[in-house]
Amino acid sequence: MILGAAWAMLHGQGLPLNLWAEACNTTVYLQNTSLHRILGMKTPEEAFSSKRLDVGHYKIFVSSIYSHVTQDAWKNLEPTGKLGILVGYNDTPHNYQVHFPTSRRIVVHRDLNFDE
Repeated sequence: MILGAAWAMLHGQGLPLNLWAEACNTTVYLQNTSLHRILGMKTPEEAFSSKRLDVGHYKIFVSSIYSHVTQDAWKNLEPTGKLGILVGYNDTPHNYQVHFPTSRRIVVHRDLNFDE
């Protein structure tokens, strides 16, 4: 189930296969924070802790994002934003894992502009 969903996420968007771990983690995160019929239409987290989850931070997998480059990191006439791809979520809500294709790195960011 997890690998099938990750495979569909990667191949449906034309992503490289080296992002398979992020696709699997995103699949598990979404399953753990989604409603389940067997739990009485509750999320596993809600069934365990009796607290309602906020899912307002959900974004489209592989949506383009723009990350702000801090003023001390950029030079004159260079762009103040970096283009990346959303590849996952972090344990802290509103923190996202972003893949930057130019540097081939995955970084956790909070303040992003999404192009959905």
